Formats: sequence, C-alpha cells, structure tokens
Amino acid sequence: MSSAANSTTVYGGDEINAIVLDPGSYHTRIGYAGNDFPKVLSPSYYASPADESMEAEENKKPVRRIFGEDINVPRSNYNVHPILKDSVIVDWDAALDQYSYYFKKVLNIEYNEQPILITEPVWAEPKYRQTLVENFYEYYDFPALYLAKTPTCVSFQQGRPNCLVVDVGHDSVSVTPVIDGICLLKNSMRTHYAGQFLSDQIKDLIESKKKENLSVEGIYKIKSKIPTVFPEPAEFTTRNLPDKITKSYDEFQKQKIWHEFKETILEVPERRLTSPNMQQAATLKEFYSSESHQRAFEFPTGQSLNLGYERYQLADSLFDPQVYKFHNEELAKKYPPNGGELLLKSKYDDYRPLKRVRKAESNQSTPPPVESPTKGDKSGKSDVRGLSQLITHTLSTIDIDLRASVAHNIIVTGGVSLIPQLTERLYNELTNTNPGLKIRLHAVGNSTERSNQSWIGGSVLASLGTFHQMWVSKEEYDEAGAERILNSRFR
Repeated sequence: MSSAANSTTVYGGDEINAIVLDPGSYHTRIGYAGNDFPKVLSPSYYASPADESMEAEENKKPVRRIFGEDINVPRSNYNVHPILKDSVIVDWDAALDQYSYYFKKVLNIEYNEQPILITEPVWAEPKYRQTLVENFYEYYDFPALYLAKTPTCVSFQQGRPNCLVVDVGHDSVSVTPVIDGICLLKNSMRTHYAGQFLSDQIKDLIESKKKENLSVEGIYKIKSKIPTVFPEPAEFTTRNLPDKITKSYDEFQKQKIWHEFKETILEVPERRLTSPNMQQAATLKEFYSSESHQRAFEFPTGQSLNLGYERYQLADSLFDPQVYKFHNEELAKKYPPNGGELLLKSKYDDYRPLKRVRKAESNQSTPPPVESPTKGDKSGKSDVRGLSQLITHTLSTIDIDLRASVAHNIIVTGGVSLIPQLTERLYNELTNTNPGLKIRLHAVGNSTERSNQSWIGGSVLASLGTFHQMWVSKEEYDEAGAERILNSRFR
C-alpha cells in the first residue's frame, strides 16, 4: 500500500481510537472515542505548594502540581487553584500539565498515533481557540485534532441535528440552537445563574445561621462525631492536621459541602414563589414551610439542619434569580443583573440552513413567543432572565421556519439540571409562555449520562466512520492558516 493511501486512512474512526477531551468548569473528562463513558473524571482544579509557586516564577522551575482526588488530602501550605472558568482554560500551564498526567500516566497514550477531539463552549474567543489548537499541536505532538462545540456534541449524543441545547452547568447556564449540527452563535445566550450561583446562595444561607450555633467544618477535620439536630450545638472531635492549612484548601472542601447540599436537599417548586399578590405569596410560603416539605441535611460535624421553604427558594432562583436576597454584599456583587446576551462576532456567524419549504400560513401557526414581563430598558433587553425566560427569548429570535422544529427538540443537560422537578417546572412555564409551539423536553434519566452528555456526544462524533475527513493535521493547519481553519472547519 502506498504512503499516500496510508495518510488518508490513518485517522479513520474504525481503525484508530481517537481521544476525546471535555474540559468543564467543575470536572474534566478524558477517554476514548466509541466508549460509553470517559475513562477519567477529574476535578478541574489542582493543588500546589504556595512557596514553590513563588520560587518557580523567579527561577523558572516547573511547579509541582497535584491532580485528581489527591488534592483532597490535607497538606501543609498547599493552595488549591481552578484550571478553568466558564469552561475556558485560565491557567494554561496547569491545564497542559494535568492533561499530560492523564494522557501518559493513566491512559498511556501514544501521541503520534491517535488524534484528539476537544470540546469548547460557543463563547470561546478566536484568540483562545488559536492558543488551544497551537498548544496541543506543539506540546503533545498529536497528528490531528478537531474542536467541537459542546452543544453540537450534545445534539449528536441525542441523535437530533435540529435542537435547542439548554446546558445548566457549574459556572453558567447556556441556551444554544443547533441546526444541521451547527450552532447558531448569534441566537445563543448565557447567564451565570447556575451551579456556582446556587453554591454561593447556600453558603450565604448557612453563614447567616452560623451565628445561631450552626457548625460547618470540612470533612477532613473531623475524627469522630455524635449526631445532633440544630439548634443543639455540634459534638465532634478534630483530627491532628498538618500546620498551615491554607484558606483556598479549606474553601475548596467547603465547596464540596455546598455541592452535596445541592444534590440532596434542593427541589424546584411547582410555581414561582414571588407573586404581586401578597396573600398568594404568603400562602405559598406557608405551604412549603410545612413539616411534610422539610428535609434534613447532615453536616460533616454530625449536626443536622431541617429546611423547608429555604430549599425551594434556593432552587427557584434558577427561574427567578432575584427571589433570594444575599446577606453578604460581597457575594451579591458577583452576580450583577444579566439578561444573557452574548456579543459573538464572526464572519461565519450567519449559518444558512438547507432550503426548507415554507408553509403558506406558517406565520399563523407559530406566533413569536411572549416573554413574561421583566424589568428592562427601552430596547427590549431584560436586566435579569431566569432559565425559562432565557429559552423563551432564544426561541423568539430563531427563524420562524425553524422555530417549531427546535421547540419540539429542547435538550436539557448539565449536572445542575438534575435538581428534582426542574424539567417539570420548565415544561409548564415554556408551555404557558409559548402557546403557539409544541414544546417537548428531552432529558436523559441516567444522572451519570446527563452529567457526561457532552463527552459522550464527542465520543459518538469522533467514532463515526465518516468523521475521518474532519480531522485537521498540523501540516494542513500551517498551510491553510489559523483563521480559515478555526472559522470554516471548526464550526
């Protein structure tokens, strides 16, 4: 067989397992294309010695970093840092170091024999995308790679080329229309009323109760405990720990408590808790404060806290971000009013879908959705949009010939979307605000599958037999140029 023939088949999906990398704000997933689940699920954080980081800057020595679950081991003078923010890499040295660790020591990858597919958010800047591609070509020597938009991967996982992907993640909530497998950037929206928003609200609520004898400590500090119920004081003994446990490490451990709180306690109410009718609002508060709606959360100290109305109020903030009022002004400043508009500019934004036959009276069958009233300016931009308002506004901006198809295929994904009753509430609100559209939500029942949905979609995409023509080699990248490859090939 000639060398030319070899070069065309070397990246074939059926012959060589590609690598799929899905970097997220809370977890990073790595595995082989064609597998059902990733081989590696690692926190998107790392631990490093504080003193060594300063020395490395001065002497240009490599920093010793710890990845994976090992960062939970308490060490003297070790800081914990995030690698990504809003699914975008903010610490390149740590990111490349982390991927090298898993590529070589865990998966034992041969770089020059396996291509890699990397997922990216729709809001990734051109400069960031170029840096990402060039770093992977130079640092790892992969023969070829491909950048795939996260919503595109989710659409492939569901087998729906035309859909609306609603991703309720850790750092952000995003709503992206996907047509023929390509994301419509101009119609995409994003807010920060997501998982971290809930975590900060939980932290604010618990901090306000700490003044009343509530004890919150990281699980790493606890040696033994005796179960108690708040407002009784906690009874526990602490472990012998190394000196100089850093604040960043302690905060990281407390974040895990807030994360567990989200998973086990929160529940979305059937309707909005805020109402112009004071009597109706008081009735709802009384209803959700009843004993039948209360649940107990046990902190690592053994102290249990019973919550009723608050656990519904916190979850309701995904739909109405202003329902919970922060006690801590510093936390409140992290979330200024946000209507979700994304200013994405590119020559290739205006994707033209394949020609479709327009029905004679399509305007009458699918009238534009009506947003629920929110405070906004004269241009129609809303100050604050909750989850259902974000989706309704996105539907109203989509071409009328595509609107019905997209509304019929709304995919709800992301770990935070697993909060009980979220999809039911979302369906009810969307049906009420979009009377001319047939709303249909698709949410995977398996929690592990929904949390890893974008990686699974990338696995499906990279393992397709016809995908081999999509890989871009370093030679092609250098020859065609960064702008052309990033805008025309990686869409």
